[in-house]
Amino acid sequence: MIGKPSLFMTNFLKMRNFSTYVSNVPLTQAIPGFNLNFNSSLLSSNSAANISKLSNGLTVASQDKFGMHCTIGVMLKAGPRYESGTISGVSHFLEKLGFHSTDRFRDRDHIQSKMESCNSIFDCQISRDFIVYAISGLNKHLSDLVHVLSETVLRPKITKDEVDMAARAIGFELASLEMAPPTEPILNDLLHSAAFHGCNTFGFPRYCPTESIGIISRRELMQFMASYYRPERTVVVGVGVDHSEFTNSVESSFMPWETSYGVEVPEEDRLTLDDSLPVYSGGEITVDRDLSQYHAPMPEFAHCVIGLESCGSQDPQFVASCLLNSLLGGGGSFSAGGPGKGMYSRLYTNVLNQYHWVNSAQATNHAYADAGVFGIAGSAEPANLHRLVQVLAAELRFTAEAPIPDEELQRAKNQLESMLLMNLEMNPVAFEDIARQVLASGEWKPPDFWVEKINAVSAEDLHNLLIRMFKSPLTLVGFGRMSNWPELHEIQEMIAAPLQTRGTLPSLFKRFV
Repeated sequence: MIGKPSLFMTNFLKMRNFSTYVSNVPLTQAIPGFNLNFNSSLLSSNSAANISKLSNGLTVASQDKFGMHCTIGVMLKAGPRYESGTISGVSHFLEKLGFHSTDRFRDRDHIQSKMESCNSIFDCQISRDFIVYAISGLNKHLSDLVHVLSETVLRPKITKDEVDMAARAIGFELASLEMAPPTEPILNDLLHSAAFHGCNTFGFPRYCPTESIGIISRRELMQFMASYYRPERTVVVGVGVDHSEFTNSVESSFMPWETSYGVEVPEEDRLTLDDSLPVYSGGEITVDRDLSQYHAPMPEFAHCVIGLESCGSQDPQFVASCLLNSLLGGGGSFSAGGPGKGMYSRLYTNVLNQYHWVNSAQATNHAYADAGVFGIAGSAEPANLHRLVQVLAAELRFTAEAPIPDEELQRAKNQLESMLLMNLEMNPVAFEDIARQVLASGEWKPPDFWVEKINAVSAEDLHNLLIRMFKSPLTLVGFGRMSNWPELHEIQEMIAAPLQTRGTLPSLFKRFV
């Protein structure tokens, strides 16, 4: 049995200070005598990206990182944006058909077995302007990983059974969206379709239309690949690999560029490459749907998105658009977690915390190489849908009209920088960052470059960006019960009205301005 400590021992322990001097130093101060110079050659070499161009036009990029894991992949300048000359939905089929039978692998199970022996995982994904084939695994199996990658990109068989399987998988995916929809992908598709009128580049749907599922055949898939899967439109990227070793493996597997679809589809049957610039036009799309039937823990909500033309990643105001997204922030009416979640962003403090009937309000910034759409998505009960659209539009105007306090601007910068740097610690994110930058501009800019750009953005830069955005036609999207949907011209007039300079009013009074 343990007794109580004696009075002598208690007083003795109180007199002693067991803490080191380090624990007494505030976090805002540097530790005395500690060397903050981290410019070692090892860190410098690991932070750089090496880029090489092969003789056939293929670009190889890599970044060496400490550790035994790597992520490698192929990113091609293809996807739904380029489906003008074929049936809409081809890219969605190709996503489902990634890593299936090839000349050297009889089926997906064969590839799965090979990848398991290399302790690796693999996936194929599409975005509106890119198609990505990627593998993550141990870098000691690098040559095997590159070989599997080249097989699925260059020499897919795409049998009729596989096409039928992909059609069933897509049909099930679309049915799942109809039964219990996650609204974000639906709203994103509607936003792009309205912003680009659904008939050019980014206006084409990301998901295969239902009417196209039974039409798309092996012929359309092979034709699309023969037209757009070209070495000059491709970048092979490795993160966590030695550049020389990686380049040698790519040369042995991807050169010469001999493809199954290239042999099968003659030059005269290939599609004309459509690299036309996106044309933003704005517009309105509403989908009147009863969402009360869906199983959900919350009441029925109606959803809206207000969109304006923004800028692409090569535009001088691109970083300002990212910072504006961080400044507005947003989220759901309830969010668990600690600091750094954006609870002090404008859509939280000025919308979610002021209007109890708002379920969610979230800023979104869709930036591509040569175009961009900035939006604010929100949801509320259908009876409050009209008011919700007005409140979101008013918050956009208030951001342009009222001064942005230095503390609020710095908070948005800190959050954007921390999110950027934290995400880039993960190999798959670093892979996508390098691939997108190299494919869009032919070069890679390190994180230090973007941090410097973020810190250089001023409140005036954000105001100038908003003024530019307000001059573009409005895009308005609604999904759910549309009985209280506002007129497009009403919100357009709110956005396009002359700006008025006003002070930073307390949020309690701002609601009535």
